[in-house]
Amino acid sequence: MEEIRHRLKTYGLYYLGVCIYILFLVSVVWTGWFNVFFSGAALHEGAKGIDFYQLPNGAWAFWHGGSLTGDPLPGGVQYARPNFANSNVYHPLFTLTVGSLLALFSPEQSPYIWLGIKAILTLLLVAYFVWNFREHKYVGLAAFIILTNFSNYLELAAWQFHFALNFFLFLMLILLVKKGSGMWSGVCYICGMFVKPIGILLIPTLILKGRWKQALIGVGCFGAVTLLYLSGGVGKYYTDNLITNFNLSGTLGPNQIITLSALLHYRTQWPDFIYHAIQDIVLAVIVFLGMLKRIALPKAALFYITYFLCFYEQVFEYQWSTLAYILAICIVTCSEFQTRRTIFCSILTVLPSCFVLLNLFHIDVQNLGYLGMIPGATAWEWMVLSKFIPLFLLLGSVLAPDIQPVWQQMLAFWKALRKINQQLGVFGGDVQIAISSMPVQPALTGPEMGMLAAQQTLFWQELPEEVPDRRSDTHSSQSGEEIAPEELYPLSPSETEIEPTQM
Repeated sequence: MEEIRHRLKTYGLYYLGVCIYILFLVSVVWTGWFNVFFSGAALHEGAKGIDFYQLPNGAWAFWHGGSLTGDPLPGGVQYARPNFANSNVYHPLFTLTVGSLLALFSPEQSPYIWLGIKAILTLLLVAYFVWNFREHKYVGLAAFIILTNFSNYLELAAWQFHFALNFFLFLMLILLVKKGSGMWSGVCYICGMFVKPIGILLIPTLILKGRWKQALIGVGCFGAVTLLYLSGGVGKYYTDNLITNFNLSGTLGPNQIITLSALLHYRTQWPDFIYHAIQDIVLAVIVFLGMLKRIALPKAALFYITYFLCFYEQVFEYQWSTLAYILAICIVTCSEFQTRRTIFCSILTVLPSCFVLLNLFHIDVQNLGYLGMIPGATAWEWMVLSKFIPLFLLLGSVLAPDIQPVWQQMLAFWKALRKINQQLGVFGGDVQIAISSMPVQPALTGPEMGMLAAQQTLFWQELPEEVPDRRSDTHSSQSGEEIAPEELYPLSPSETEIEPTQM
């Protein structure tokens, strides 16, 4: 009995997390127990596989002489013809690897093949994470947050490929934290970029934290491979989709879009430059925080993922699953994530939105038959707020210990810069111009200078005797002797001669 109690106390969170994850799988495959936490649109009810069949459709069409977009071949032949599917938007390389594998199976079998692959890889990844941080006090809590994340359940239930991004991003952070810069962490970064190019957001913090090789190699390989497919015209659909997403104004939503940008656009009527200013200011603050030495790499990655969730054009609730993996790394590497308040906020972030409560109390939720339970605009607003409020509370909790030290460091840094500038005199002030006490001589030469000297002499000679000579007042030596005009304005002999004026 004591042995059982000891094991439950030591490994209880692992057991509980694995049990809940297994229940997730059972619900996806058979029972649908956890579907009540999500809307029919999020679960793709009525259009099951609308995102999943993009990859096998595209790969199958390509190998049969068609396009990677998955459009039907001449005659209407298609891999998953009875199933409605969006046009493929994934990278050509990711399509030809994972899509070709899934296309080996029937359209009815391939979703469950992918589900099994994700389940096995998830458990192996969590085991690898636990093994690397097995001596850490909070590793059990971190593993529990990954396994019980409800956004992970939605990712499984909607047959999505976002897990591949989470897998490579999480593995990259583990390798960076445990082993520093290495080849395998760069490989994981590159693979994550081929799934979804969200990793571009991490470039500033990777460079500033000394991982510039991973950043440059990752972006370089991603760009080179993309250009390779683009040169043959095969990958044009992919770049066209990226450009379209970049040009969108952030107005998507409601119904499934869970972003702060969508909520602001829906609730306010501000000019566009205000929305862009908010987004740019937030990004500038995040880049600044990522530059600070006291901000660890996983914590900086959390800030960038938060920026993505707030402002990217098309963020669905299943994409919030990335947050749990970043939090797991932060919990075992940053002490500010180990307080009770922060742990409580971290657990809140992995919970689903408030849709289940809105549906239970019939608050702006309608049953649309085969499409399932669909929230209205008001319900959607509450759902977005229920996801962002815990996230903002978490950010405030982990940033609070940094405010005063960062302020003091910035003041000390500014004072040091001012001292350096005072010594070098690079910025500020003005050059001191020396002002001579001697009168300024006229900038005249030749005959004009001679005429001016003669006129000055005649002027003093013609003054009445009772008028004091002003030359003695203004231009006298220290001994009191007068200074002749010739001495005051020395001229060459040739210049003093005045030529007679012919009438």
